[in-house]
Amino acid sequence: MAYTNNRFCWHGVISSDTAKTTPFYTTVLGWTAQEMQMGDETATMFSASDSVPRAHTRAPAMEGEPNYWSSYLRVENVDASLASAIENGGKVLVPATDIPPGRFAAVASPSGAVFNLFHEADPSSTNAGDCDGAIHWVELHSTDTATDLAWLAASFGITHQTMNMEGMGDYHILLSGETQVGGCMAQQHEGAPSMWLPWVRLDEVDSAVNRAAESGGNVIAPLFDVPGIGRMSILADPVGGVFGVIKPAPREA
Repeated sequence: MAYTNNRFCWHGVISSDTAKTTPFYTTVLGWTAQEMQMGDETATMFSASDSVPRAHTRAPAMEGEPNYWSSYLRVENVDASLASAIENGGKVLVPATDIPPGRFAAVASPSGAVFNLFHEADPSSTNAGDCDGAIHWVELHSTDTATDLAWLAASFGITHQTMNMEGMGDYHILLSGETQVGGCMAQQHEGAPSMWLPWVRLDEVDSAVNRAAESGGNVIAPLFDVPGIGRMSILADPVGGVFGVIKPAPREA
């Protein structure tokens, strides 16, 4: 069973100092880190509480590449999706390339939000489950939501539903058919670039935020509660990679 199309299936932590960030993530998120052979190279994989890998870490591969979280969107055909992304106003950062796990390309939305297109080499790959330490949600924080949303629809067929979040403006649920695959909202931090923000599910989110501050990270958005969604905070690792942590609200029976 392959990954679900138009869903984020993998994540990378791009860090200029992995000696700092690897222990940061194992301490803050409770992840385990393990070195694995990837072709001719060795990569560090992060696993959640179910021991299933969710992300890897690597140093910047290109000059000027920032410290950030890099998310991988599963597509049926990387080359075709890349061509569509460029045709509709996106930018290619890394052309379609084969790597041991599959084929990928790095693109940026019209407003500059960077992510990867990916198709797995192993057709038996399956979506990872939701557990403590899993990637719970991915959302686009855009400096131009209208243009980015139109681009997602034209390039990948990802549509959206809009709801008003009091005090925060419109929030857009990204849809592949009727399946929710992510979110989109206007960038809330003045001067910050467009970015894809992954949210990590944690059962003990308050203590994780404290551990982040004690481990060299920064609290970008202090703990806050969103009714029906959960308890949340936005953090940065010691070299500036930004991510969110969330304790989801209990589902109504």
